[in-house]
Amino acid sequence: MVSSRWRVAAGVACLVLGSIGQLAQFLVSPTGQADTAAAQVTAAAEHLGAMRLGLVLDLLILLVVPAVLYVGFVAGAARSRLAATGAALTFVTSLGAGYLLAQDVVVYAAALQPDRGAAGGLVTAFESNGVISGVVVAYLVGHTIGFILLGIALARSRAVPIWAGVALCVWPLAEMVGVAAGVTAVAAAGFALLVIGFGSCSIALVRAGGAAADRLAPAAPIGAATRAVV
Repeated sequence: MVSSRWRVAAGVACLVLGSIGQLAQFLVSPTGQADTAAAQVTAAAEHLGAMRLGLVLDLLILLVVPAVLYVGFVAGAARSRLAATGAALTFVTSLGAGYLLAQDVVVYAAALQPDRGAAGGLVTAFESNGVISGVVVAYLVGHTIGFILLGIALARSRAVPIWAGVALCVWPLAEMVGVAAGVTAVAAAGFALLVIGFGSCSIALVRAGGAAADRLAPAAPIGAATRAVV
């Protein structure tokens, strides 16, 4: 059986590396989510080094998926319906992250092709695929509502400072508004708020330690979240 200390360490790693990785990837990537396929391919071709680094950082972003379960634990998912629902909604809608991050791989591969027009068409086809569109919608809706619920639950639990809960409520809104408006500073501020919120939760995990950490196994928040939803 995995010791409590290692469970806490795993949670801290997911929270810290996942959130920092997401902020770093946004700052490093030469492409913009709101850019056209042709613009993304051109930007990637002109900055291949940055694009490669962005692909590596994409791997860290995947840690955000399990990290939300640890946020749920800190927020009291085992006893709070609000925290359990927020954790479940955010976690389930995060499962499609692999599809979303695959776009960076497609754009990078397209940037290496000699025929930019055909390469851009491939990226467009990927973005307009029905499965991808569905995953994007689910991700955006689930993250917006899920993180707001988690943020409120965190603030109410007093396990972290109230401002940490507020940070988790605001971050997805700031990120989406910034990306949609093309204002990098606003989107970056949103990702920075995620780092702050997750960082506070990692500190709470370390402070919990001991017997409380025995409840950090994923089954606990998932089970509580399932009961809350059902």
